[in-house]
Amino acid sequence: MAGPDTIPPNAPTNLMVTAVSDTQINLVWTASTDNVGVTGYMVERCQGAACSNFVQISTSTATTFSDTGLTGTTSYSYRVRATDAAGNLEQLFQHGTASTATGRSAW
Repeated sequence: MAGPDTIPPNAPTNLMVTAVSDTQINLVWTASTDNVGVTGYMVERCQGAACSNFVQISTSTATTFSDTGLTGTTSYSYRVRATDAAGNLEQLFQHGTASTATGRSAW
């Protein structure tokens, strides 16, 4: 009889973090693998390129995420961590940083 699943998923790879406007940054990554199956991803963010106080802002079952409502001309760092059905959370993660564009005025 097999024991409980204690093996965490592999880290997602190829994280691309792209500012698309002064209030939105998009993330896309390559899916993780797991011995049983990846159930989702935790998306974490902190403000600044060298920050270390990451806070979970969302979960996703897809390999994309759009972070909206951001402040213009601000640097944000992200990390994405995979989870599986047993609640195993991979300890290695993909990390990326992007800065939102300068705020624009509507004419």
